[in-house]
Amino acid sequence: MPKMAAGDLKALLAAERYDALSAMAASKLSDERASALNYYMGNMSKDMPAPDGRSKAVSSDVADTIEGLMPPLMEIFASGDEVVQFAPVGPEDVAAAEQETDYVNHVFMQQNPGFLVLYSFIKDALLSKVGVVKVWWECRQEVERETYLDQPDDAFALIVSQPGVEVVEHTEREIAIPRPEEGAAESAFTRVFDALRPVSKDGRALQPSSFETLPQLSLRSAGIAPQDEGLPRPKLHDVTIEIRRTRECARAEGVTPEEFGISRRARSIKDTDYCFHDVFRTESQLIAQGYDREQVKKLPSYTLAHTIEEQARDTVNESTLRQGDDGLNTSSRLIRITEHYVRIDYDGNDEAALYRCTTAGEEGELLLRDGEPDVVREDVIPFAAMTPVIVTHRFFGRSIADLVMDIQRIKTALLRALLDNAYLANNPRTEVPESHATETTLDDLLVSRPGGIVRTKMPGGLSVIEHPDIGNHVFPLLQYQDATREWRTGVSRQGQGVDPNALQNQVATIANQMFNASQAKVKLIARIFAETGIRDLFALLHMTIRKNGSQAQTVRLRNQWVTVDPRDWRARNDMTINVGLGTGSKAEQLAHLQLIIGAQKEAIAAGLVSAKNLFHSAKELVKLAGHKNVDAFFTPPGAPADPNDPASAPIAPPADPKHAEIAAKAQTEQAKITADAAHQKMKLDAQLAFEREKFALEKELKLLDLQIARERHQQDMQRSAIKTIADAAHAAAPQPVQ
Repeated sequence: MPKMAAGDLKALLAAERYDALSAMAASKLSDERASALNYYMGNMSKDMPAPDGRSKAVSSDVADTIEGLMPPLMEIFASGDEVVQFAPVGPEDVAAAEQETDYVNHVFMQQNPGFLVLYSFIKDALLSKVGVVKVWWECRQEVERETYLDQPDDAFALIVSQPGVEVVEHTEREIAIPRPEEGAAESAFTRVFDALRPVSKDGRALQPSSFETLPQLSLRSAGIAPQDEGLPRPKLHDVTIEIRRTRECARAEGVTPEEFGISRRARSIKDTDYCFHDVFRTESQLIAQGYDREQVKKLPSYTLAHTIEEQARDTVNESTLRQGDDGLNTSSRLIRITEHYVRIDYDGNDEAALYRCTTAGEEGELLLRDGEPDVVREDVIPFAAMTPVIVTHRFFGRSIADLVMDIQRIKTALLRALLDNAYLANNPRTEVPESHATETTLDDLLVSRPGGIVRTKMPGGLSVIEHPDIGNHVFPLLQYQDATREWRTGVSRQGQGVDPNALQNQVATIANQMFNASQAKVKLIARIFAETGIRDLFALLHMTIRKNGSQAQTVRLRNQWVTVDPRDWRARNDMTINVGLGTGSKAEQLAHLQLIIGAQKEAIAAGLVSAKNLFHSAKELVKLAGHKNVDAFFTPPGAPADPNDPASAPIAPPADPKHAEIAAKAQTEQAKITADAAHQKMKLDAQLAFEREKFALEKELKLLDLQIARERHQQDMQRSAIKTIADAAHAAAPQPVQ
């Protein structure tokens, strides 16, 4: 059978789109999602219009609940380096599975805005029933323009010889060689000529004709011989080039919920027979993608929002008041393009296959590429979807906004009543008897201002009507609605920050139980997201890289440069979603990990722990501490040291404690022996010094004794001599006569 005709295909796609659940054809779905967006924005004018002169306050329960769920969910999925882990299919596949895990996570978080993709994916699911992400392989050309001035011949040749370079503008000029009439006597060449001019024997300078002309000297000084004047002279180039580079990578992007539709019979994206995606492209983008130029020029522009969801999503009238400049800048006008993914028997062989068909405009005109309709066979539908509250056997579930919109309506009514009551308390109604009223009494009462005057016929006639205070009745109702919201969604005051009034008279165990109970629903939502949309997203990303990667890539993974070749990958149907669920909070995980590390220390003596086990514990500890680069804190066992950085070498492990104890004891004994020897030496030296001093003192004393004895002897001798002389003199003297 021949292929399906273009008219039949166009009619089939129009019928499938009309029957699909989308913002255009499903009034209930579109109305509920638009209402959720309005409630999130604080716009309740449709459901609860406020009369003039009454409170217009709006409770923000939808926004508070969704914004309260976003931080813990984003921390679960985006706080680490690895969102998912691919499981190996055999013992020989462990290293390959680890590399593929690192590379796919690298592509998602580094080459794509992974955090923002997850943020929109999760928020759309919480607010609009279903969040959708699209994965595709993008091949684009990047053009970079550069300008070079005054480039010599060799530099110019090098610039234009680079691959992918296209010359846009080019001018050249010869390098001018000055002549004597151009430079006069003070030119550089004239000065060189004067310095080199020969001198005769009598000291006079010879004329140029005697040896060579000035132009010849100028050429020679410029490096050009006179005989080379006919050769091409060097040139300077001014050139502007464009460098075209082809970039290929897997892309992931969040899909606006109202721009996605799916068959009513669908239970999941994998099993559906039809879905579509509205995208908006400019005229120049479509022509650059290869679509027929004349056809694109005739397509109608997209100017105004067509759905109530798109209008509700606006915060500053982005789409409702769009003016457009189609007549002035046609290349930038927006055109709505619809990508249909449908299972049909396009080839006429009674076998349905998946095809991507591209149409444009409200009429669904099939776009032409290379003269043929843009109908491409696909392997899978490139979308991943998830919903926070699953309705079994249905594609669309319930959003978190659906769970709390009625609470927001009730709280808004209570809040407005409470505020109106406060307004009446500040400006109460007044009873005015006609017998006391004058022509100006009512006018004075209608002007309410501090210190205002009310004129009456006689005093005491006006009485203020008392209005009952409803605060005692409203506040318990508000608290009840808050408790109901916490029970439905799991977003509690304890989860957002400890309320001092919420934990009064409660022991720590009860408070912890309350916190864990409130987090149970959040963990359930996270697990649903992990097992549905996140799993499908990374499976599509892995398959897209494996299918379209045509060359090896060198990237930095785990602080090392590695070469990754997607052509060697195998299909990965098994993966582990690493979301950190079921193991408690970070504080609990840190406490558990500390217990494991303590047990590992005890098990080292029994030979139950390896260096790899210890490194794995250290790696998990660093991740829980909030750091991504594990290698900055711990070195993997067996990793070679950087020869250019001596400090990167691992520190030698400490010696055995027993050996250290023996060495310390021996060192102590040696120190004691050394100290004793030093003490004995000091004692002996002191004794010798004492003996020397004693000997010197005794010697000096003996000498003093001898000197004293000699002096005494001399004195005795002198006295004896004097006595002898005296005796002799006495004897010689005449005796007196008696």
